[in-house]
Amino acid sequence: MLYRPSKAQEFQNDAVPKAAPAAAVLRGPERTDLIRDELLCEIFSATVERCPGAIAMATEEDKLTYAEADQRAETIARGLVRRGLRPGRVAGLWMPRGTELLIAQIAIAKIGAAWLPFDADAPPERVATCLADAEAFCLVTAPAFSAKITASCPIWISAELAAAPAQSENSAKVNARSLGARPGDPAYVIYTSGSTGTPKGIAIPGRNICHYLRAANEIYGIRADDIVFQGSSVAFDLSMEEIWIPYLAGASLFVASAALLGETERLACVMEAHGVTVVDAVPTLLGLLPRDVASLRLIILGGEACPPAIAARWSRAGRKIFNSYGPTETTVVATVAEVRPELPITIGRPIANYTCYVANDRLELLPRGVEGELLIGGPGVAKGYLRRDLLTREKFIKNPFVADPPDPVLYRSGDAVEIDPDGNILFRGRIDDQVKVRGFRVELGEIEAKLTDLPGIAQAAAVLRDGNGSEELVAFLVPSFEAEIELKSLRSELRASLPAYMIPARFEILPGLPKLASG
Repeated sequence: MLYRPSKAQEFQNDAVPKAAPAAAVLRGPERTDLIRDELLCEIFSATVERCPGAIAMATEEDKLTYAEADQRAETIARGLVRRGLRPGRVAGLWMPRGTELLIAQIAIAKIGAAWLPFDADAPPERVATCLADAEAFCLVTAPAFSAKITASCPIWISAELAAAPAQSENSAKVNARSLGARPGDPAYVIYTSGSTGTPKGIAIPGRNICHYLRAANEIYGIRADDIVFQGSSVAFDLSMEEIWIPYLAGASLFVASAALLGETERLACVMEAHGVTVVDAVPTLLGLLPRDVASLRLIILGGEACPPAIAARWSRAGRKIFNSYGPTETTVVATVAEVRPELPITIGRPIANYTCYVANDRLELLPRGVEGELLIGGPGVAKGYLRRDLLTREKFIKNPFVADPPDPVLYRSGDAVEIDPDGNILFRGRIDDQVKVRGFRVELGEIEAKLTDLPGIAQAAAVLRDGNGSEELVAFLVPSFEAEIELKSLRSELRASLPAYMIPARFEILPGLPKLASG
């Protein structure tokens, strides 16, 4: 049986336009109590006040209570304020995995500013490009990383920001509201792949993410006694629910090091040894583990399609598994289904206060059972893309289906779906050439653009293919006249401008790309 709310929270699937009684429209439970005037930092602060001695985050070597993490974040926040960071401004965040990265994230939130996160192995060129595009006020980083980059903004070392200020300053806590922070200010900025070869930024307001954390945990039920595995990159917005729902609940994070994530053969043992009860990850991670983790009571999957084999392998009595779906533009997750091995895998139904529509390319609502594009409305829909007005107008549209809707703006997801007879959404793939690789959203056109920028390559086509039971990127290359392509140097050049997950696993050289009769 898929996720069902209580009677008081029944999905209002009959709330469809009168002109289309059988239209493919799903509404999540109406929960106005989840939409609050709050800031992200206030969610963390409330937990610090409620349970200061509880463990907030731990590694294999160390533990920090909520009070200790708060104090360390406070010193960094003061350093950032002294240097001019304020609400409405963007701070880049590029640091190695670990608790120091998470503390710096909290520090930026304490000010009411937005962080722009980068994966630890992100190419410096891409970091610099995104910082410039976002007009970032600064980059918070580590010494080893600062030496790699020339940025358009000041580069500040996290440890130096935490240096003790003068005693007169030391008594005043940073207060985001006093600094002018509002729930509509950006809380974080995520860059996703762009089809033109340039990544595009999405700024998520504080009110969006605060609503999402509360709405999602109405379904997941993460508790104060849970230990949550923290393995996602902070550059991947799935990490927001992996990190901040535990903060909301007063749970503990077990923060995996980069080395541990690479040692999948011992990962299950380490999880059990540290009593991990919750994993929130892409299905690929579970597929890599050699055995079950007996301590797990809750598994949340997202970022990529969930194979039925994963559901069958990880289902156990007393354990819940959820499959989640949502574009970055709608704040982490828009729909959720409970996964059962005896039932088909779906992406479920909208979470509280969200609405999903299925329409054709003329924006006409389709009947249930007919495949179309998924459009999403609700309090998680972002305002658009940073400095991409044309793309924003194309993807974020006025709701054409209801005269006075609760969701006046809809996001066109570009995902092909249909609604089954039980009212669950079936994911059918993309209507364009965007794909998911290890949970990261990738425009194949961006990879192709980078390849054709390199000398000796006349044409390139990138595809996602199933190889040896897992999906991998494959690039097909056509050399320029009489040019020879050296694959080893090609990989090296791509690493300078693309993150690791966008580097094709395999290259194939062809005399020409196949064409339709039209050319």
